[in-house]
Amino acid sequence: MTEGRRRTRCVFVTPQRRRARRPSRDAMDVARALRRRFADADAVDDAEAHARVGGRARAAVLVPLVARARDGGFDVVLTTRAATMRAHAGEIALPGGKRDATDADDVATAAREAREEIGMDDGRDVEIVGRLPVIMSRHYVSVRPVVGVVREGWRAREEEISREEVANVFTAPLEMFLRAECHRFDDWAWPNAARAIRVHYFDYEGKEIWGLTAMILIEVARRVYGREPAFAVATDDGVTVWDVRCRDGKAAVIKSAL
Repeated sequence: MTEGRRRTRCVFVTPQRRRARRPSRDAMDVARALRRRFADADAVDDAEAHARVGGRARAAVLVPLVARARDGGFDVVLTTRAATMRAHAGEIALPGGKRDATDADDVATAAREAREEIGMDDGRDVEIVGRLPVIMSRHYVSVRPVVGVVREGWRAREEEISREEVANVFTAPLEMFLRAECHRFDDWAWPNAARAIRVHYFDYEGKEIWGLTAMILIEVARRVYGREPAFAVATDDGVTVWDVRCRDGKAAVIKSAL
C-alpha cells in the first residue's frame, strides 16, 4: 500500500435509474494498451484450458479494473458475499460463478455473472481486455479469470445489486497485490496431496482478501504493472496454485509455466 493509511473506497449506491452507455473512449484506449499483456492466455481456447486443469465444474470470474486518472494506476472492483450464501459466505470475491449451458464461452459466463450480481454490463460498462490461464479452486472447480476495464463514472446501483449474493461493493488498489505490506501467507495442501501450495492473504481496511481471489489479483497486477511482487508467490519448492490439477477426483501438482 502507499504511505499512510488508505481508506476503503466503497462504491456509492443510489436508487437512480441509469441510461445505457457504451464504454467510454478512455476505457477503450486503456483496454487496447493492456490487451497484449494477456495475449498468451487468450491463445488457448476455453474447452482446452479447462480440460488441462480438470475439475468437477467450470466457472469464470470478472476482474473489473478502474483506471485512476490522478496517478495512472488501477483499482479493482470487489464484492463481499452475502452471509446467507452456501459457499464462501461473507468472503471477499470477484463477481463470477459457474457456467450456464447457454453461455457461449468463459467471457460470457463472467459477463453474465457480473451483470446479475452488481449490474455491470459488458456491452455498456466494461471493455474486455483478456483472460488469465484457468485456475482450480479448493472445491475442485476450474475457474477462468476474465479481465476488463470499467468505463469512467460507473457506480453500482442499489436496484441492480443482487442482495441474495452480494452484501457490499467496493474497490481496492490493484498495486496492493504486489506489495509486502498487509500481506501474509500459509502453505496448505489439499487432502492426500503430496505437495503444498502457497495461500496468500491481504488485509485491507478490515477486509481479508485471500485464496483464489488474492492469487488472481497478484497475477493481474504483475501483468498490468510489469513487475514482480515484493514477496515470494510460490512455496520454497516453486509451487503455486496455478500448478494444481484435478486428476481422478484428487488434487495433483503438475508444474506449469504461467
